[in-house]
Amino acid sequence: MKATLYDALGIAPASSDEDVRAALRGMIRKYYAKTRDGQGNVEEALRFINHASRILSDHERRQRYDRDLAGSADAELVGERTTGRDLLLGDDAYTEVGAASALGDVAVEDPLDTGLPGAAPEEPPMHHPGLTQRVAPFVHSPWLTVGLCGAFAAFIVAAVILVTPPDAVGAAREVFGWLTATLLILVAVYGAVHGVVTLRRRHSVARSGLVPQTDLAILNWRRERSVFLGTNQPQEDASWIFQLRMAELERAKAGRTSEPRPWHRLAARSFDYALWGLMLALLLNQLRGTGVVGADTAYWLSHPLVAPSLISFTWVPLEALLVAAVGTTPGKWLFGIYLQLSISDAYARLDTRAQLARGLRRALRVWVEGVGCGFPLVAPIMVAIAYEKLAEHQETDWDFALDCLVTHGPAGVLNSITGVCGIAAMAWLYGIAWHQPTADTIGWTRTTIAGSMPSLSTVMRAFDGGGRTIESLLPSRAGRSALAATSPAVALARGPSGTAVAAADPGSGDGGFEAMLAARRARVVSLKADAPQMLAAHDYPRAAELCRAWADLDLANPEAWRCLGSAEQGLGNYQEALNAFRKAKQHAPHDSTLDASIENAQRGIIHQFLDRYSH
Repeated sequence: MKATLYDALGIAPASSDEDVRAALRGMIRKYYAKTRDGQGNVEEALRFINHASRILSDHERRQRYDRDLAGSADAELVGERTTGRDLLLGDDAYTEVGAASALGDVAVEDPLDTGLPGAAPEEPPMHHPGLTQRVAPFVHSPWLTVGLCGAFAAFIVAAVILVTPPDAVGAAREVFGWLTATLLILVAVYGAVHGVVTLRRRHSVARSGLVPQTDLAILNWRRERSVFLGTNQPQEDASWIFQLRMAELERAKAGRTSEPRPWHRLAARSFDYALWGLMLALLLNQLRGTGVVGADTAYWLSHPLVAPSLISFTWVPLEALLVAAVGTTPGKWLFGIYLQLSISDAYARLDTRAQLARGLRRALRVWVEGVGCGFPLVAPIMVAIAYEKLAEHQETDWDFALDCLVTHGPAGVLNSITGVCGIAAMAWLYGIAWHQPTADTIGWTRTTIAGSMPSLSTVMRAFDGGGRTIESLLPSRAGRSALAATSPAVALARGPSGTAVAAADPGSGDGGFEAMLAARRARVVSLKADAPQMLAAHDYPRAAELCRAWADLDLANPEAWRCLGSAEQGLGNYQEALNAFRKAKQHAPHDSTLDASIENAQRGIIHQFLDRYSH
């Protein structure tokens, strides 16, 4: 018996519709857009795929095909020739074949070659429309390519010039530090995910898969002009064959390939998100300037813990629209990536509305499964998992679910330079914008955790309370007195004149720690009185020194940070003043006077920048 469709696809007859679509998509990846060295006649393979998808993609036709397979097997066992060929023979609704013939019967001439009136079916045959789609760049003119790349470059360069602070060297040091730390974290996350996936693969049971007989089936198609149970070649429309040949030539000319390139896809998505984020930042700045969005709201909307989720979520409808319209996005176009939806379903609707709905569902799945809803603490893990799945299965979960074929082509020198340099420049922009909020968040987290932990005296009382159970483990009373007299805590507890600020009970187990707390409180009180006096006297260097010491000792006090901001602003250090005012605003979010201070610092930065570059 000749090879069946299931043999050709390498699946079992009882396979689900999802397995059938996956097998068809695998064949399309092999013959439709892949390096074709040694793969034979691509046109014949695509005609074969067209025939297979028309049968297996329709539930009723597949059932008839299964019944015909069962009848053929029974006929071979009893040695009788089957007469039931209602599936692929005759002029029925299943195959659209004009006339039936088996081995020994009169051969039916190919209507593509002869054009006989009687050879054509009564109704126009249905063909797979996805196989005739041309996968070529939507920008054919080199001048238009230069214009788009130039527009991207001009936008990013202008943003870099406007955002980069006057102290570029200091800012670069901080940004590169954050980027290095981020890179190390990403490498650690990927290493952990890769290790877990590798262990799971080692412990998983190897599944016995069927070996596809695709090449043999296509050889029979070409040589015998028949396939599958000795039936005739289905009728094919000459115009569809012409479209198939033209689309194949266009793909070969464009150098398309369906081989997975995960890093290209990651770079393209990063470019799209970063570019869209810059546009949203400009919009947010305009809304803030007109008073539609308050300063606090704008601060949190642009915070690095919130902004990535908003950027990636608002990109979902725009990505769906671009994929449905042109099959790519700005980032994907720069890196030569194109998408085709409903590639293995011969009966799928390809109108704009249906394609837009599929593109929207795919973009939502990418947002949830691919980037973890954009949350920075989850996105690296989800990206690493998606990379491992793509490397193993040759396609992602969302491409499998939405029947999407991703093809790659040569991006070109100009596109590649624009994409790589654009990603690097936008990483600098986001590093400048996010390094201070990130530092504030880390500092607030550290302070909150430290404040929530019990003090040493509380812990000592918990252990020593009641029966003073650890009394025997401590030195004697005299020893503790001598130790307390020479400990650094006592030295810290003394004022400038050498007199003790707070005396500790030498009999208590935590007298030294209490002395340290007393010294700290006394120091804070002293700075709280001296720093504003220096500020009022316009002694900004001394005021900055005292205010900084005050802020270091009393991190959660907004007045300390306000004092430091005023002192730095008096010295002309507007960036440091802005950072201090933002710290104060973080601890006193409802203080409206800090908004005016922040605005003044920002205006100072702008005026300083203009004065520097206007001469």
